[in-house]
Amino acid sequence: MKFDDNFENSKLIDTLLTPTRIYVKEFKKFKNEINALAHITGGGIEGNLPRVFSENLTAEIEKHKIKKLPIFEFMSQYVEEDEMFKTFNMGVGMILLVSKENVDKILLNSDGYVIGKMIHGNGTVKFI
Repeated sequence: MKFDDNFENSKLIDTLLTPTRIYVKEFKKFKNEINALAHITGGGIEGNLPRVFSENLTAEIEKHKIKKLPIFEFMSQYVEEDEMFKTFNMGVGMILLVSKENVDKILLNSDGYVIGKMIHGNGTVKFI
């Protein structure tokens, strides 16, 4: 494809250069319900999420629950899945860690969704 080609009713270049979402409003809205949050940047979920939880926990992430944007579906034809998660985060920009009793409140008042859970472990991320 060329940058000027159509992709999902936009030019490919416009899709690729869509700015990162800013999460300040969500943080302010839910700061009392959040136990920790991780901004997912270079290094992906695996490289960023363990920074916000203790070494006796593991984040169990269910890959199929991540809502992949069409651009990532397209790119995955040419880029290995592990690299897609590491480099492009599959579109996940922020992960909130919240107690079970706060999940429904956040889901009802945001466009967030659940991608996993915390389990006893060794301070890593486990993709399932």
